[in-house]
Amino acid sequence: MTMRTATTREPQATDWLGLLEDLVNTDSAPDDHAGIDAVYGKLAPVVEQLGFTVKKLATDGGPDAMLARRHGSRGDARRVLMVGHVDTVFARGTAQARPFTIAGERAYGPGVADMKGGLVVILAALSRLDDAALAGLDITVLFNGDEESGSVFSRPVIEEAATGQDAALIFEAARPSGAIVSSRRGVARYRLDVTGRASHSGSNPQAGANALETLAHTIIGIQDAGRRIDGATVTAVLAEGGSRPNIVPAAASVHVDARFDDDRADQAVERELGKLTGEGPVEGTVTRLTRYAGRPAFGRPYTELARAYTDAGRELGVQIETVSAGGVSDANFTAALGVPTIDGLGPSGGRAHTDDEYIELATVQKRASVCAALLSRLSSAASPH
Repeated sequence: MTMRTATTREPQATDWLGLLEDLVNTDSAPDDHAGIDAVYGKLAPVVEQLGFTVKKLATDGGPDAMLARRHGSRGDARRVLMVGHVDTVFARGTAQARPFTIAGERAYGPGVADMKGGLVVILAALSRLDDAALAGLDITVLFNGDEESGSVFSRPVIEEAATGQDAALIFEAARPSGAIVSSRRGVARYRLDVTGRASHSGSNPQAGANALETLAHTIIGIQDAGRRIDGATVTAVLAEGGSRPNIVPAAASVHVDARFDDDRADQAVERELGKLTGEGPVEGTVTRLTRYAGRPAFGRPYTELARAYTDAGRELGVQIETVSAGGVSDANFTAALGVPTIDGLGPSGGRAHTDDEYIELATVQKRASVCAALLSRLSSAASPH
């Protein structure tokens, strides 16, 4: 597979199709560090041929990230961050069992939409930039390997790379309709742990303090909180408790998924869940709350950047709408820093995280062309710095 530099003619579509197939057929779950490194190994030579310097960045316990940079020659160059995650939700062995395939106008395979297709769009877009456009751009491309598990380890890397940027472009798949994402709800994950007191459920049940009974009341309270808070949904998603069928449970817990539109709703969720802690309705039980993961809301659309993208598409004959999304991505981090952000710039696709995940093949090249047109627009505008 031959890759060409950004100043030559556009690569053949089969070059990018071959890269896409190679990426999809490489397992890369967040805990599969070898698989993630293998994906980086396939991306790095292409990025380097496009004139970027590439380096690995260690994270505190997670997979490495990979950073690529190319500086423009103009003093007013626009600073643009492009972000793509290389991990998928699928375990090692999935690619061999269900490899990349094409059926009609669609491509299928593990992570083809979320987001191996987006990785190809990034590189194909960069390959379309001419010298004049590149002169007016300071481009940083960040690839990370733990987005599907919350970007817990790569978040500091993302936030450092995003600081001071004029725009952040995130390459999750476009909606099946082709729409890009202009805002996303935030997410917070909680665990409520109930401790009680064990006793024999047959001979001495009154000596126990049933943690499961308190948990049942707590779950009802969680669901009720979700109905009371404007701009948020709160859902009990995973519960467990007890140790044996003849012992009054001494411990029980429930995980909570909270989604929110803004900081106000986020804070309201935490207040309401906090009311469920402390001494429980069952004497001798105590509940505590732990917030262990999440992403801030990407609540305010950056309309100027979104409009620049859709206008670039319109000029190329591609009609693109913008939508808000309930799911989260690394765009939540960049937008929360105040960096103008748009997401969903990968190919159109759907059914992510399932055996039927797909992309519309023709949109790989279309989205690369629109992104390149956007980058050219940004290059031609004077930087505010």
